Order: sequence, then structure tokens, then C-alpha cells
Amino acid sequence: MRNTGGNPVFEDDFLRRAKSYQMRRLYVGLTSSALEFGVLLAFLFWYPGAEAGKSAAGTFVSGFTIFSLIVLSKTLVSLPFDFYGGYMLAHRENLSNQSLPGWLWDRCKGLALLLLLGGSASGVFLMIMTVWPADWWWIAALASVLLVVFISLIAPVLLAPIFFRFKPLADEGLRERLLALLERTKAKVYGGVWEMDMSSKSKTANAALVGWGPSRRVVLSDTLLDFTPDEIEAILAHEIAHHVGRHIPALIAMKSAMLVFGVYFSGYAIEWLGDWVNPAIVQPGEPACVVVLWVVLSLLGAVVSPVFLVISRAFEYRCDRYSTEYAEARGGLSSALVKLCKQNLTDPDPPGWVVALFHSHPSVYDRLARIESWEKA
Repeated sequence: MRNTGGNPVFEDDFLRRAKSYQMRRLYVGLTSSALEFGVLLAFLFWYPGAEAGKSAAGTFVSGFTIFSLIVLSKTLVSLPFDFYGGYMLAHRENLSNQSLPGWLWDRCKGLALLLLLGGSASGVFLMIMTVWPADWWWIAALASVLLVVFISLIAPVLLAPIFFRFKPLADEGLRERLLALLERTKAKVYGGVWEMDMSSKSKTANAALVGWGPSRRVVLSDTLLDFTPDEIEAILAHEIAHHVGRHIPALIAMKSAMLVFGVYFSGYAIEWLGDWVNPAIVQPGEPACVVVLWVVLSLLGAVVSPVFLVISRAFEYRCDRYSTEYAEARGGLSSALVKLCKQNLTDPDPPGWVVALFHSHPSVYDRLARIESWEKA
């Protein structure tokens, strides 16, 4: 067994299982992502035929169609890996309650949403290039930022219920305690405290403070309700800190800046590929521009992701400290982190390179050690 200072310990058997599970998921995900990117590159040099003088409606259909073809191709390539990493491994480790038909149905719903939103955005992107050939990049960048903000607003209210059922938290005593915490921290939450039926699909647990403005609400998975009130309050205090520190708007602003730069740079990529490949294929308003933008944003995302993750982990430290200050009971957050780690089969001490490249949260051991030092101070 291993511990940090006076923090609770994890059994050696759990550490082996967690590390094996998480590393398998990581390698499966990386393999799937590499193959999907290969599909994207293949589309970059394939074109179904240029159509000069298309109408605005025709341009929209072209953008929607090329996006849909790419997504469907990537889905077919990644499906075996998604099935193994997201279904087989989860059932093997007793982390999932979902049936295979239910898992497939969720994937179909997610695919339909992606095609609807992404396909429409791609169609509008090509229309903007066609209607405003001189100013398309900043108009498209502004539209992309507005889309990101819009989805952030509607996701908790309109999109999440497509996959889970929500109801007001039934435990009146716990609800009052959490509302008192919101009042004590002056966190404005208009949507109340809700319970999500995660147990219908998974044995993992989670909590979040989601949405903006009138859509902002506290969401607890029903799998979290077995935790003690002290632990749940400490978890919510951590989530409130994201709201108080304006971390979500900050992350959205960073993502928006990346989108603006990516759209701007894609203009040069389109021009360069037009000269190198075929001007009739890669020119503003043609479907290949959707592929170019996707490639540029994928590469840019891979480059800036480690920087975003450093900032995200710094936010998590701040939220942990905030929780230790505002939660009524000491030790609630440490206890909750240990339980979450065990319930979600999280590796509490992953390799440093994994944390640096892929984790938005610090390791559990690191968080426990810091919490212990703050509570002793």
C-alpha cells in the first residue's frame, strides 16, 4: 500500500488495476485518434468534384455533406476502439451498467447531434467564404466563437437530457445544506440542485456546477449520493470555486482565441494547398476548405493542449484550496477524492508525461498532499 503523509492509502491491488485500466484506455484512445487523423488527411486529397457558381444553398449542402462524410468515415474507423475502450473495458472492470443496445443508442444520438451541429456549422462556414470572399476569416471566426458560447449555454438544459434523466434533488436535508453553501459563498445559481441518473449507465460518480446565467445549476450524479454530506458539500465547494474564479469563461476565452487563430491560419493553408495541389480543388468556398480547417484546428489543438492543461490543473489546485476554506467539515474533500478515485478506478499516481499531455486535473496523490498541508496550516 502507498500513502502521502497522513492521507488515506490505496491497496496495491487497486493501484495495479487502476494503472492498467487507465493506460489501456489511453493507448486505445491514442491509436483511435491517429487513425481518425489519417482519415482526415485522406479526405484532404480527395474531392468529389468542383462545382463552379454554386448557389448559397448549394454551398451549405456541400459543407454539410463533406463534414458528414468525414464524421461517418472516422466513426467507422474508430468504432472498434471505442467499443473496446468505452464498453468492454468498462464492463470488465465493473464500471458500467449499460447494455450493448443502450451503448450503441447513445453513440447514435451523439453522432446525430454532431452531424446536425457540425454539419450546419460547416455549411455556414462555406457560405461565409462564398458571400464575403475578402472578409470571410474574421466573420467565420466570430461565428465560431458565438457557436461555442451558445453550446455552453444550452448544453446543460437541452443537450444533456438527451442522454440522462434529471430531477430535483430528493434529499431535502442535503439540498438545504448545499443551498446554504451556495448562499455562504455568494454563488448565484438560478437553476437549483438536480440529480442525474448516472447509475442507469455507469457506476462512476461525478458532480458539477454547469451552465451560464439562468441555465446555471448544480448537478449531482445519483451514484454520488452514497457519499457523506460532508464529502458532497466539499465536492460542491470545489465546483463553486470554478464559478467564483470565472474559470469556465476563461477556458472558453482560450478556446475561442485558438479558434480565431485557427480560422485565420487556415486561410494561408488553403492558399498554399491551392498552389501546391490544385487551385480548382482547394479554393475559398469549396468543400475541401472544411477539411483544411479541420486539419489546422486539430494540429493547433495538439500544440496548445499542454498549455491549456497546465492552466486547468492550476485552476483545480485553487478550487481544492477554496473547498478546504468554505466546506464546514475538515477532511471532507480528501475523503471524497479517495472515494471518487476508487469508484472511478482512477490511477492516483499516473506517469508525469501522461499528466502533462492529457490530464486536466493533477494526480490524486498530489492533490491529497496539498490539501493536507492547507488543512494543517
